[in-house]
Amino acid sequence: MSVLSSLSRAYERMPDAPPYGFSPEKIGFCIALNADGSVHDVIDKRQDDKKRSPAMLLVPQALKRAAGIAPNFLWDKTAYVLGITAGDGKRTADEHSKFCEMHMQWLTGTQDEGLLALLRFLDDWTADRFTAPVWPEDMRDQNIVFALASEYRERYIHERLAAKEIWQGIRAERASDPKICLVNGSFGPVARLHPSLKGVWGAQSSGASLVSFNLDAFTSYGHEQGDNAPVSEVATFQYTTALNRFLEKDSGHRLQIGDASTVFWADASGLISEMAESLFAGMFDTPEAVAFHRELTRLVA
Repeated sequence: MSVLSSLSRAYERMPDAPPYGFSPEKIGFCIALNADGSVHDVIDKRQDDKKRSPAMLLVPQALKRAAGIAPNFLWDKTAYVLGITAGDGKRTADEHSKFCEMHMQWLTGTQDEGLLALLRFLDDWTADRFTAPVWPEDMRDQNIVFALASEYRERYIHERLAAKEIWQGIRAERASDPKICLVNGSFGPVARLHPSLKGVWGAQSSGASLVSFNLDAFTSYGHEQGDNAPVSEVATFQYTTALNRFLEKDSGHRLQIGDASTVFWADASGLISEMAESLFAGMFDTPEAVAFHRELTRLVA
């Protein structure tokens, strides 16, 4: 069994794994909109701690950005959403313009109340409105989501059924032609770009790639990007989601060996998997391993 297929199986065993097409992201603020697109409130989602840590929310999976401008669906940092940044912002206006352009395109024809409110907001918004006290200065460069004012305590706009259906259509359009997946053997659309992996020591802050073809020398038979090693959209999502979870600082599955970020997991199910992983973690004197081992001991006692 390959590493990627084992990671896909590990994703399927995760009790709290994000659903296909979604990923946990750091969200700082939520803009609550009235039905006419006007702003009802700007809600700080950050934790009440010294670092003011953003909340981790499930949102449509982030796009992999290189040098180009690519907005995320129904959420993004303030440069894209509002045309506001704390830095020089040499291309902030272009990022915001692209965010508006793509959402006008993606949401064309929608009758959903929440999505229409967002379109009205984007159509009316100008960056010069970003002033206190409604818009706090430390909101700059935070990730933003939206909600209808009447339901922001229950769900966000990206969680509405109409938004989820549109998102799945967007993902299907981005996929390559159907091929046989090298990971699970299924026939279906394959991923052109694989999501970035966070938490790899020495990698760029935007993340690292486990599967990537970014030079002509790495391609063959005229294939582009992920077509050179076809992995289905589903398998790609599964293995990158599992690996990102294992790479998290307190996951209990990560070790730093020299300059290598190392993860481990057991290819088994249930308590057997947890015990095997705990025994392996117990071989290393790390705070994460000790905490993980203590918790498992408590559960099986």
